[in-house]
Amino acid sequence: MKGKIVFLDFDGTVGDRNFIPFSASRACRRARANGHILYLATGRSLVQVNPGLVKKMFDGAVYSSGAYIEAAPELRGELRCKWRGGKRELIYTAVMDSALVDRLIGFLDKHGAFYMLELADRVIAGPGFDAYFKALFTGRKWTPALLLEKFFVGMIYRRSLSLNEPMLHRADVLKLVFMIRGGISFEDIQKEFGGECEIVRSSIPITGMSGGEISPKGVHKGAALLKVIARHGIARENSIAIGDSDNDRTMIEAAGIGIAMGNGDEKLKAIADDVTDTLYRNGLAKAFKKYGLV
Repeated sequence: MKGKIVFLDFDGTVGDRNFIPFSASRACRRARANGHILYLATGRSLVQVNPGLVKKMFDGAVYSSGAYIEAAPELRGELRCKWRGGKRELIYTAVMDSALVDRLIGFLDKHGAFYMLELADRVIAGPGFDAYFKALFTGRKWTPALLLEKFFVGMIYRRSLSLNEPMLHRADVLKLVFMIRGGISFEDIQKEFGGECEIVRSSIPITGMSGGEISPKGVHKGAALLKVIARHGIARENSIAIGDSDNDRTMIEAAGIGIAMGNGDEKLKAIADDVTDTLYRNGLAKAFKKYGLV
């Protein structure tokens, strides 16, 4: 199966936290060696992705669930494995309307929700966000799982956070991430703002809270997939998308073949063309083998 383009979610699909199973990294390297193009398609912002983990695995990346897309200008040249450290091509970027961001912030503040604003070069923490993350680990009994969560929160969230910055009247916000701690539901936010922007569920397990991410209207992983295949001149039927969560739904639907991870959301499995095994049962590698990528 030659000339395919593959879009891969990160958390729960390629890796878990910042760890990538050997079977997954090997499958990605072999697929690229076989002539296929691989794109990371993550909800994380640009600064929340460790380039050392992915620079040898992908030809480009979709960040912030489709709001920022970049690629190596020479997919088969010497820059192939250096695209995050050297030259890169910005395929697409989209920012949220500043007035809408202001209204969202006012609504979330009123109801006591935590939130972050994702920008291209940093993530701005809302009031109390960083202090809340610190408090999560105070006075708790340490276990290997909790240590892993602390490392993840430190590396992916707190490391990238910018504190005490103005949050209103900004014209550079790619995405807003929120967490709910009572007094309001995801459905309330969907009802209030769903007609003006894209809202999908998400969560940070250690918090025990539900939440979501809010993007500009029409900006999601599915739309990003269509932009990328147009950039590379690849037919839609030659695209494959693999993911595990709600923010992967649009790219699973948009791809020629949409595959859900065995550890994924049940609703996502229901709309996928196929379901592979779980992350730690080599699900990604098994899907690559089944569809002739390796």
